[in-house]
Amino acid sequence: MNASAPILEARDLAVTPPGARAPAVRGVSLAVTRGEWVAVVGPNGGGKTSLLLALAGLWPASGGAVTFAGAPLSAGGRDPRIAAVLQDPSSQILAATVGDEMAFTARNLGVAESRIADAVRAWGERFALGRDLDRDPRTLSAGRQQLVLLAAALIAEPALLIADEPAAHLDPVARAIVLDAIAERAARGLAVVWATQDPGETRAASRSIEVGEIAPPAERPVARATPGREAAVRILISDHAPESGPRVSVAEPMEIVIERPGVTALVGPNGAGKSVVLAAAAGIEPCSQIKVEWKRDPEPPPIVALQYPELQVFEELVADELAFAPVSRGIGRGPALEAAKQCLEALGWDAEAMLARHTWSLSTGEKRLIEVVGALAAPSSLILLDEPTAGIDPARRSALAGLVRKRASEVPVLVASQDRAWLTDLGVREFALGDVSAKSQAKKRLTQHCQGP
Repeated sequence: MNASAPILEARDLAVTPPGARAPAVRGVSLAVTRGEWVAVVGPNGGGKTSLLLALAGLWPASGGAVTFAGAPLSAGGRDPRIAAVLQDPSSQILAATVGDEMAFTARNLGVAESRIADAVRAWGERFALGRDLDRDPRTLSAGRQQLVLLAAALIAEPALLIADEPAAHLDPVARAIVLDAIAERAARGLAVVWATQDPGETRAASRSIEVGEIAPPAERPVARATPGREAAVRILISDHAPESGPRVSVAEPMEIVIERPGVTALVGPNGAGKSVVLAAAAGIEPCSQIKVEWKRDPEPPPIVALQYPELQVFEELVADELAFAPVSRGIGRGPALEAAKQCLEALGWDAEAMLARHTWSLSTGEKRLIEVVGALAAPSSLILLDEPTAGIDPARRSALAGLVRKRASEVPVLVASQDRAWLTDLGVREFALGDVSAKSQAKKRLTQHCQGP
């Protein structure tokens, strides 16, 4: 193959998701050469995931053609030189330990075990996964699972990396380390197609293409001053972490005060235990480190929008999904759907059309927003949002801030997020989790000028 020829090429490509009546994307033409890093941007539901699945050979094209290394690429006939990192990291985990997961792809390609072992150690150190190599990857946070899967893909030394929002759950230090690693590999000839909503990731790429139509930004509400606040919930965290099960990383005992009204945020590196705190506050999964104290009885009970929306969506229609929580808490279906419509319109959607959609047809970002809207619309003593902006396009991130700010004037909201710009826009009170020494070491790894794996 000619070195200057595209390694991946799509011509007038259309992709129709299984069960859908119309293509999610159509008329896409794209050529990617060796060493080129192409960022794919666009709104949630715009077809980025459908496009990437077709480019990876995981979904068939319903129109046009895809070629890889000069040969037609057909669905089901995956080329081993293509590595794919999917949007939901938990759906891609196969091995029993982190080390085996990192080695899985290379091992299946017949790479020598000694070479694999060296690579696992090197990438484990670079991505701060060294202490987790013997852990079950299913017990890791979403961000650390993303690091494991990216390491596995890079260890296999592919010619092309297809990555769908692979850094959506990463903290800023981890994201910078990953972008540096991808840039190094691209400099050595790796071709990369990388879907993202993050402007920093887009700037790191060689160029970007836009898929789908951008939703009109919602009118930004004016933040109102509040006359006074009260401590609605106190979360006490011990610095004695259990040896197994859910745990939180703190350098010393910590007290998190959730005020009413307002938004409180949990920040910190991947794996620090932000989701653990939210689960304990919601009463879903207790943790021996955590004690939750309420100023008054939590009625109605707390409600949570999980980090993985696929674990929470269960109704067939969006209307039924959005009505479920409010109706189960005593709100009539009509008023519940009217409140949901207002939220959907604020997010730039045709509310009636969205309510009529099947939940299985939604993109991951759309599912995430539907679950957040459902949580905001339901009666609750505390609203808990776990990474609500992960993989969400900029226009809807801004609109979502307005919805959260408005609801927080009535009910306290606790958010776990890596999206510092969004949190700043909300004007939140922040509490940082994570061992201080561990964060210092991570920053040191980022600034060191050393040869990567």
